[in-house]
Amino acid sequence: MQPTGRGESQLSKVHLLPSVMTSPSASFQPISYDPANPKRRLTTSERSLHRLKPYSRTSSTSGTMQYELSSVASVSDNGGGQKRTKKLALCDLPEKERPAVRWTRRRLVMDLFTTVGWPQNESESDKDIYLNEILSQANSMFGTKLVLSKELASFMNSAVTQFRSSLVEIAEELGREFDIEPKDTSLTDEARKAYMQKRRLVLLDASEGNRWHYFLNGEVIDGENVLLLLFSNRIVEKIHLLHLYASTYTPLRDVTFLKEITTTTLNMFSHVAAGVECGIDRIVDDATSGSGKIVRFTGEKYAPRQVFYMDSVTRALLFPIHRDSIPARFLNLHLRGLQLLKDKMGLTAPEHPIYVPQTMEELIRPLHPGTASQPLLQSSSAVPQMPAQEEPPSSYAGDLIPSVSSTAVQPHTSSDFCYGSTSDSQSGPYYYESLNEDEDLVIDDTKRMLNNFGRYWLY
Repeated sequence: MQPTGRGESQLSKVHLLPSVMTSPSASFQPISYDPANPKRRLTTSERSLHRLKPYSRTSSTSGTMQYELSSVASVSDNGGGQKRTKKLALCDLPEKERPAVRWTRRRLVMDLFTTVGWPQNESESDKDIYLNEILSQANSMFGTKLVLSKELASFMNSAVTQFRSSLVEIAEELGREFDIEPKDTSLTDEARKAYMQKRRLVLLDASEGNRWHYFLNGEVIDGENVLLLLFSNRIVEKIHLLHLYASTYTPLRDVTFLKEITTTTLNMFSHVAAGVECGIDRIVDDATSGSGKIVRFTGEKYAPRQVFYMDSVTRALLFPIHRDSIPARFLNLHLRGLQLLKDKMGLTAPEHPIYVPQTMEELIRPLHPGTASQPLLQSSSAVPQMPAQEEPPSSYAGDLIPSVSSTAVQPHTSSDFCYGSTSDSQSGPYYYESLNEDEDLVIDDTKRMLNNFGRYWLY
């Protein structure tokens, strides 16, 4: 098994032991202590007996439960007698088990979209229970016998870390559209810093008096008025679309996961909102990627922020003025995301959606030409009008189109994409872009994705 791609130089150093059938007691032999040489290094044979095992899977032979030790993590000596263990990678696993493990990683990320927020004060046992449930489901689906270990759990969880890292990379890049940095290049470093800090205070101020400048809110001109769009800022929505629908790490490329959502969920909105806030912090603190110091997107600071954003939308939905308009815009955002996802995968050409009437007046025409239509009595089955204070979702129709118009469906020939094996999906082939499992390469993948999408109007 030869690793390929960008991680080849690193993965070529991985040392794999052949799988052996052994009992737990036989896998460990004590090393005798030598008083004359207390710091002696292990011999080759001794070292092979004490390497870390990334996971074990159970198998039954002649009625006796035994453990088959699969791929192991490589261990290197840094010259000081200390050992540095390489993280478990997908290429370290037997090929027949990779689809199951890959599915568990997508499942963990998909749960962020639907049911799982950012866990707070969660015990290690609770974390293990959750991972074991997902791993058991994968074993049932793919016919494997994977058993959770520390190394496998770390590899599964790294998918969530990669996904969150990808979000903040996009947010720190597009977050500059909030005009955080001063245009006056003659300012001193202190004046520039003060300007950016003040700008952050304005963007994150959720008070009543600052509602027109809050970073999650947008606005639209309607005749002689300007309408406030609660939780619909165009910059945040662009980040939302690129991260959740166009990112290399999105699980929505698998149709089985795509079917689980029919609109923008509270988890999706709050997840992106917390990531955008972190992106703003990185810009203001001059701690962006590649600067040598970064503001880390950790749960200690940003998990409570995600809960705050989720609760804020929930509270807004209690008001009749927002009860219809916010879900309508969230649905429209999801439909735009689906259009972007399909175009990203080369499945369809961008097209305008079918127009959906918004008011009762649009559903009525005169029976005889030249006569005025008569108003109908409002019934329980009639479609309610959109609140006048909010922008109807039709204003977003058809905004995901390339800068060069095309009505013909073009065949997708890029070598960066391929159809996944049916063994990776329970509903047939899924379409995906080959991605890096190495979280250290998230930055490069995210920047490549942003460069490729410069030709799209996302708002």
